[in-house]
Amino acid sequence: MPNATQARARGIDRAIAVLQCLHAARGPLGIGEIARALGAPRSSLYELTERLLAADILEPAPGNRVYFGRAVHYWGADWLAANDFSRQADALVRKLARATGQTAQFTALAGNKYTVEHMHHGEQLFRISSDIGVPVPIPWTASGRLLLGHLRDEEILAFIPAEDFRLPDGRRIDPQDFCAEVHRATAAGHCITRGLVDGFTTCMASPVRSDAGIAIGCLCLVVPTATANPDALLARLDAEARALSQAAR
Repeated sequence: MPNATQARARGIDRAIAVLQCLHAARGPLGIGEIARALGAPRSSLYELTERLLAADILEPAPGNRVYFGRAVHYWGADWLAANDFSRQADALVRKLARATGQTAQFTALAGNKYTVEHMHHGEQLFRISSDIGVPVPIPWTASGRLLLGHLRDEEILAFIPAEDFRLPDGRRIDPQDFCAEVHRATAAGHCITRGLVDGFTTCMASPVRSDAGIAIGCLCLVVPTATANPDALLARLDAEARALSQAAR
């Protein structure tokens, strides 16, 4: 029989899994939906869900479903207030969006995936559908070709799941070609990808580097492929990424 410590650890793991499941769904779920997604018995989730509801970590949603509660918002606000670099990154993304009229992002790694941490749209009618915090396969992104620049080929291939080299439309990126693109982007100090996930979009990314020279994130502009004067946009992006790199040190 498991001891009390093991039982508590399993309970914590199950609570984390429930929260991750809701985050992945991007909307409320019923207990049955969560149980199926986690492969867990429904009975084991009722008591846990009631405890999370009582703590305002979850809150009821229409249709006997649950979603994130106000406590999660408070904790997120606490984290942002204590994280000076993240506040600076968010302010710079807002500035870039206003100045260029394009969608601006700050991106980083989340495990072996890529995610958007901050995003703001500019004044252009063109809009990019991209959700903050949603994990995306690294090879699908311009940022990913910079965030792995400190790794050797064998480390890159061990880090990225084999299925992540398959694009949404079924095309497959050759892993060795991807490694070569990582090295070229790192040497150039920025990366531009066209039509990887959306045939009408171009993504420009410039790395934000630590003291050790490792890319800890990227500033990005996501623009229509037919955008005029992309060189000027890239120059602005590179300059702002260098400035944010200094702030990170």
